[in-house]
Amino acid sequence: MATTKKLSAFFCFSLLLCLLFTTNQTISESDHMETFCSKSSQNFTRNSTYHTNLNTLLTTLSNQSSLANYYNLTTGQASDTVHGMFLCTGDVNRTTCNTCVKTATIEISKNCSNHREAVIYYFDCMVRYSDKFFLSTLETQPSTYWWSTDPIPKSFGKFGQRLSDKMGEVIVRSSKLSSSITPYYLMDTTRFDNLYDLESIVQCTPYLDPENCTTCLKLAFQELTRCCSDQLWAMIFTPKCLVSFDTYNSSLPPLPPPSRSASFSIRGNNKILGGMVLPVAASVFAFLGL
Repeated sequence: MATTKKLSAFFCFSLLLCLLFTTNQTISESDHMETFCSKSSQNFTRNSTYHTNLNTLLTTLSNQSSLANYYNLTTGQASDTVHGMFLCTGDVNRTTCNTCVKTATIEISKNCSNHREAVIYYFDCMVRYSDKFFLSTLETQPSTYWWSTDPIPKSFGKFGQRLSDKMGEVIVRSSKLSSSITPYYLMDTTRFDNLYDLESIVQCTPYLDPENCTTCLKLAFQELTRCCSDQLWAMIFTPKCLVSFDTYNSSLPPLPPPSRSASFSIRGNNKILGGMVLPVAASVFAFLGL
């Protein structure tokens, strides 16, 4: 009898480990949202000067992600110039940012092996490069969005209107944060009817001006509502901004503070020529202990 109990306990423990491993694998694989390899630009050839400059750029982005949550730079000259950037979401710490960007730079190089322009989206970050300058322009495509498979319960009442009102308020507030320690990033959590909490998150890339940031967020939210306003959660990531919302049952324990332990900083506007980094302009914003 004792042997049978031990075997049963061992079997249950082994099954639990298998389930945990499977769950972790699923979560890890789902971090990648989508990759876009642009067909509008000409392709480059392997081992060309452009290819070398792109590899230098992606390596630099990967390294800088351990120091900052946003970075941009330019490598090369003339037709071999490559512009690039990464942006991590405002609620992640530098370790998470670094892990995400490292993975993204490897995958974008692998998935878009001969494209002169590409962007890759993860839940925690995005990485982009192009042979054209793009930092300060408003762009809404290519975008990607994910949503819950569970619809909003009827008990939530007029959820769509509340979501629209709250997101409109959050977007207006975020446009005033261009010079904050985490530019244009805002997370808001509001409880409705003592029944559920609505978490709203918006963020723009730091080099947009306030007007274009607001426009980007409004257009992104409009796109999100067309597909997902009746879902428990949804997220859209565009080249210049992101919008997401999530709902929580208020009968659960209180929510944690509106941001995970995080640090945010901006580094960028560097020009790399012939292996040397020449600082054109750099602004660094750091925030510790959120």
